[in-house]
Amino acid sequence: MLNQNIKSLRKQRGYTQETFAQELNVVRQTVSKWEKGTSVPDALMLEKIAELFDVPVGELLGEMRDETIAAEEKPDLKQISEQLSLLNSQFARELARKKRNRKIALIVLGALLALLAVLAVIAMIPHSRPVPTDPVYSVDEGSGQRVARYLNSALDRAVTEAILAKHPVDTQLGECPTESHYVYGTDENNDTVTVYLLEDYRLFGFHNGFFTDVSGGVTPVVLTFRANEAGYQLTSRQEAQDGSRYTDSIKALFPRRYVKKILRGPEQLEEAGLWSNQVRQAQDYLQAIHRDATICRYGDMNIELFGKYGVSTEASNKIDEMRLGYDYTVGNHELIENGVRVVYQTEVDEQNDRVTFTKFKYDTKEIIEFIAVDAETGDVIPDAPKPEKVKYYKGDRGFDVAPFTTAAYVS
Repeated sequence: MLNQNIKSLRKQRGYTQETFAQELNVVRQTVSKWEKGTSVPDALMLEKIAELFDVPVGELLGEMRDETIAAEEKPDLKQISEQLSLLNSQFARELARKKRNRKIALIVLGALLALLAVLAVIAMIPHSRPVPTDPVYSVDEGSGQRVARYLNSALDRAVTEAILAKHPVDTQLGECPTESHYVYGTDENNDTVTVYLLEDYRLFGFHNGFFTDVSGGVTPVVLTFRANEAGYQLTSRQEAQDGSRYTDSIKALFPRRYVKKILRGPEQLEEAGLWSNQVRQAQDYLQAIHRDATICRYGDMNIELFGKYGVSTEASNKIDEMRLGYDYTVGNHELIENGVRVVYQTEVDEQNDRVTFTKFKYDTKEIIEFIAVDAETGDVIPDAPKPEKVKYYKGDRGFDVAPFTTAAYVS
């Protein structure tokens, strides 16, 4: 057919619809109509197209040419017009047929929607399946957005428990586990419910005087639950893989309707208010232990390297190899050991040209351990005297925006 021939020859010659239209001095929409078969070029334009493609007009007309036209290198305008008129008639009949089909399709679609509405009403009628149905949603009070959309409160609690159970607290890193989640949607099949979500798990701890997320992160996850009288029981957990297989694993795990939103990445966190939820949980923890501290992201802190204070690369490497359990940058972190809060603090003593590692009790400042290392060679200085008293290192936050605090926070 003419429309197919024009489209095929255009692509063979390397034209886009836009560049092809420019060659013919028409708008792109005109070319689009020709190729869709909703209109045809007039006889003069057809000759111009044939000349541009360097083919006979009869070849453009394809199935519509007759033996007389096919034998001529250049049919006259009258013959071409007759062929185009016949094509126009055929296209008109085809369009009328498509309109009828669309009308029928709309009628069928309307009937299906009505049937679905009836089925939805039937589904609301109480039945024997023991699924909790209280329609309470998790709402981020800071942004006012629904964070756990589509989930009733019992299922939302089950999601929270599943996330926390997956991430046992590592007491060598932090002390306050928090979680938040953004649900894209759910699928139900009998007593099985599948939840598609973005999981955000964070472990908070004290670092350089700040209360910050020392581990954790965001992961696209698919959780499957079985409903019973007690609530929801987790039956499977699948999560997107890291690295180069991240995109492929998301496409394999999630329905197509969610993939683009998931791949949008970090902006999802702000839209869902996930960080605000994490901060509120960390804030509650600080209040429970009667501690005042600024809450911030770990990446927002100003981390100072040894090199800033003249410590040699050789010494830095040796310190790293010692694996003493302290921070290998200037600063400190806190841990709770046998019920006692202790501080592991690393400092550079520029006056004595050494790096010091001090472990002390947070409440009493009693020194438990003291190690001094030569800042040039990285060798441990034997019998280095402990300082008479220790000063708690408080780092620079390194960010300009107002931080979260135990008194108030900004999103």
